[in-house]
Order: sequence, then structure tokens, then C-alpha cells
Amino acid sequence: MLNLKKCSVWLFSQTATKWVLHILFCAVYVGLIGTLADFLDTPVSSIFDYITALLHGGVVVFALFTSLLLLSLLGKWVFAIAYSLLCLIASCLAYFRYTIHFSFNTMIMDVIFQNDINVSADMVTWPLLLWMLLTTAIGGFIAWKGGKYSLNMRSKPIVAIALLAAVSLGVLFGPSSRLASPINMRIPFSFFYTINQYVEQKHEIKQVRPRQCTYATVNAADSVTVVVVIGEAVRPSNLSINGYHRQTTPCIEKWNVVSLDSVFSDYVYTNRSVPHLLSRATTQNPEVAYSERSFIDVFKAAGIKTATILNQDAERPYAYFMHEADTVIACNTSKTVYNFSKWLDQDVLLPYQALLTQNQYPFILIHTIGSHWWYNAHYHSDYELFKPVMQSRNIALCDSMEIVNAYDNTILYADYIWGQLIESLQHKKAVLIYLSDHGEALGEEGVWLHASELPIMHHTAAFVWMSPLYKEAYPQKYNNLLQHKHKRLKTDFLYHSVIDAASIETDVLDSSLSVF
Repeated sequence: MLNLKKCSVWLFSQTATKWVLHILFCAVYVGLIGTLADFLDTPVSSIFDYITALLHGGVVVFALFTSLLLLSLLGKWVFAIAYSLLCLIASCLAYFRYTIHFSFNTMIMDVIFQNDINVSADMVTWPLLLWMLLTTAIGGFIAWKGGKYSLNMRSKPIVAIALLAAVSLGVLFGPSSRLASPINMRIPFSFFYTINQYVEQKHEIKQVRPRQCTYATVNAADSVTVVVVIGEAVRPSNLSINGYHRQTTPCIEKWNVVSLDSVFSDYVYTNRSVPHLLSRATTQNPEVAYSERSFIDVFKAAGIKTATILNQDAERPYAYFMHEADTVIACNTSKTVYNFSKWLDQDVLLPYQALLTQNQYPFILIHTIGSHWWYNAHYHSDYELFKPVMQSRNIALCDSMEIVNAYDNTILYADYIWGQLIESLQHKKAVLIYLSDHGEALGEEGVWLHASELPIMHHTAAFVWMSPLYKEAYPQKYNNLLQHKHKRLKTDFLYHSVIDAASIETDVLDSSLSVF
């Protein structure tokens, strides 16, 4: 039995106090050389914001403290070596965060492994090496000096502390905890979390899913360019093309797009909605989103070359689909949701125009960052038409109109991007289909952002544009599209409409679900 009296005596002994303080100092050191870099671009407008950021940083340091507490029980040599490596990782990630606002994500890992080694080596500079050497040497010295606080690994008090630390980590920072994501996405935990995500994604991508269509053919005379744009958190009620009182969509109105103003999604967050959009999944059969291929595979079966342009990290639930294409281009190679510097969809335009110029990719899928929170990061300063905008990421501290203004600016900027995508297609026989993954709450019933079950969250933006050449070739498709403008639709329409837009004949096409 554990003698509580002996434990308490030991816990308040000089040796135990020095040991705990040493581990705490080690945790704070990593926080200063690493974690701090993740908070420098956090939007702050009041003392409460600073306190919130400090508490958030404190939670990360506490997670470091409990982790290092357990690590120190393995012996001074193991601790010194492991802690030095931790300092090395933290200082490296912090350096790039300070200098180029780089956050470690799975896309950057793809870039590292796919680039020529000389290109990756260009990132290794003398300032980086000196910074890493200095911080790691200091960290190693701190860890080694603490080794003099010798501990009896068989001591019951130490076992009790180890168990307490393990339980703290499991309860506070386990997968089911709300604190897990904020911790996992911060330096140094982001390093291990990203590697784990990368391995999981690669495993998911390599899964063998059966091809659903037994045939897929397209007449050479029917060859068209089909572009599908998956948006993020765009609600139709804030688009002026749908009657919104602010002029937020002048570009697509100029291009005479057909807005589908009554489209509804079963899901209110990206990880569930995107797999549903890209597959044959329906409300009655949602599980096929995780066992079947997407409409991209139908194009490939018809002999049509395909490309995907990603401005969001492909999460595990839909990573398989995003890598089905013949060519995959990642635009976001340095951003995460905890990076508050500019993250813009204009980055998709250059690779998009290059693919069109090559004239080899009649099908292109684009996944945009759209109107994702933090709104201020997702529009160019030239499109900050609606003012004032929020300055704090703490919604409780923002005026409601400041949040709406920032959100509407993302729509105005997205409209510019949509206009650019369309303009590049105007002289082709082409069709562009846009569908956002879900809606967004802007204060309705006191709710903001998404992942809530408000009706507004399920109402999502969608529109279709057809070039003059496409309309001339397929007048009936255009007429049928017009008949669907105000019909209540589920996002199930996308899979079949995309295939129908390309006039692919296949046994997986359900014409009754196509807007064409």
C-alpha cells in the first residue's frame, strides 16, 4: 500500500522540490525558444486577449511539463539526449515561424520528400544552424545539470507522480479532449502530430477502393473542360447575387452565373461534408463516402486527365479523394488554422492557369480556403471594403458587425477569385461548378462559426457558370440548369452533375440527381 504520510514527506522534501522545479524550468525553456513563436501573430486588441494567449501558452507549457516529468523517470542520460532533440526540433520550427511565418503541416512534408534535395537544402542557412546549435547546446546543458537530482525509480512517491502525470496527459490532452487540438498544433507538439497525420494520410491514400463504374466513355466531339471548386463556409444569404443588401458578388454577377440558392448539406463541418460531396454518398447511404471512389475516378475511367489544386491541408477523411487525380498541386505548404498571417486563395490561380495553358487537363478540382475562420487572414487588404473589422479572435470581445464585415470581405475577395477562374475559361467549351462544404453562423441565436446544428449551417452556397461555347453545344443542359435555380437540392447533386457536365456515359450516373 502507498503510505500517504511518507509520500507527502517526500513530495515536500528538498530533493523533490528541486526535481520538479528543474522539470518546470525545462518546460518553460522549450516554451520560450519554440512555443512562443506560434503566438506572435495572434490577433490581440485588449488585455483580455493577452491573458487568453498567456493561458493558452500556459496550457502548452503544462503539457510539456507533464511530458518531461514522465521522460525524466527514464534516467538522466535518456532525459538529456531526448530533451536536447526536443530543443533542436522546437528551435528549428520556431526559426521558420519567425522568419517566413511557416507552420509545419503535412503538405510541407510532401514538398520536402518530393523536392530535389538541393532545393530543400537551400532552406538550411547559417543563421538557422547557429540558432539551432545555440538553443540545443543550452538545452542540453540545462538537462544535464538537472541530472544531479538523483531519483529512486522504485520509490512509491515517484511512481505516484508518474501515474499522476500520465493521467493528467491522458485526461487533459487525450484525443477526446477539447484541449487536444490547441496543444497538438503548437510547437513542439506540432512536429509529432504532423508526422502522425502524414503517416495516417498516406495510409488512407494507399487504400484500395474498388472502381464503381463498369464503363465510362465520352465522345471526342463532346470534350469539354470541367472545373469544380469546393468552397469553405460560404453561406448563400451573404451573396448579393441571392439578394443580399451588400454588393459582395459583382464579378460572378457580371459573368451571369446561375446561382442555386436552395442547396443543403447534411453536415456542418469540413471533415464530414467534403467526403459526402465528392462521392456517391446520400443521406440514406452516407457510408459510401468512406468506401468508394469519387467522380474524379469516373473521369479517369473515361480517359480524361485530371488535376487537383489544394489550398487546404487534405484531412484524413477526404485525403483519398484529393489524391485520386493524375496531378496533385498543393498551394498551402506553410499554414495551419493557428497561423494568423495571410492565407489567400489567389495562390491557386497560377497553377490553375498553367494547367489550362498546357491544355492537357480537361478536369480540375480546386479546394479553397474560402471563408474559413480567422476571416481577416482570408482576404487581401485591397478587399477590406466593409469596415470596421474585428481585431480579436475572441468572438465575445468583438462587435457583431465587425465580425460580419470581416466575413463579407472574404466573400468579396472570393468573388474576385471566382471571376478570375471563370475568365480563364471564357474562350473554351467549359463549365465551372462551385459548391461550399457548409454554411456559417453569424450570430443567429447567439451562435457563431460552424459545426453547430442551426438550419443556417446546413444552407450552403452553390452556382454554375457555362461558357458561350458550352451553352451553344448543350442548350438543353443550360435550360435544365435554369429550372433548378430555386429548387431545394441536397449536395448529393454534385457527383452526378459533374459527370453529366462532361457528357460522360457511365452506369454510375443518376440523371435524376443532376442539375443538367
